[in-house]
Amino acid sequence: MKLIVNGRNIELTDAIKAYVSEKIGRLEHHYDFIQEIHVFLSVEKNPRINEGQLAEATVVVNRAVLRVEVSSIDLYGSIDKLVDKVERVLSRHKTKLLGRAKSAKGESIRKAGIEEEAESLLGPDEDDLLQGVFLTYEDQEEAEATTEGYRS
Repeated sequence: MKLIVNGRNIELTDAIKAYVSEKIGRLEHHYDFIQEIHVFLSVEKNPRINEGQLAEATVVVNRAVLRVEVSSIDLYGSIDKLVDKVERVLSRHKTKLLGRAKSAKGESIRKAGIEEEAESLLGPDEDDLLQGVFLTYEDQEEAEATTEGYRS
C-alpha cells in the first residue's frame, strides 16, 4: 500500500506524518485490496468556520476510487474521524464485491446466509428439521386439523 500525505495551508511535521501513517496502517491489516491512499490535511483560515481542520482521503482500490472528507476543531481528531469513516467505506465496498462474486455464481446472498446460519444452529445431523420448515399438506383435512386454532 502506498501512502501519500499532503498539506494545504499547514506545515506537515514529522509527528503529524507519523500519526497519519500509524492510523492508516491499521487499515492495511484488514483490507489487502488497497493500492494507494492520498491524505490531504488542510486548515481553513476563515475565523467564521468553527471546524476548520479538514482531512480528506482518496483511496484507490481495485475497480474503484473512494473519497472521504471530514472536518473537526482539532487536526488529530479529524484524522481519527477520517480513519473511522474510511474503514466504514472500505467494509461497505468489500461487502459489495463479495455480493457481486456470489451473484455471478447464481447464488443469493440472503439464502446462503440463512442456510449457513441454520446449519450452524441445528448441526449436520438435523437436516430433516430444515426440510420440515415448509410443510406441505397432501390432504385438505390434515391441513385444517393443524391450522384449526389459527383461523380469524
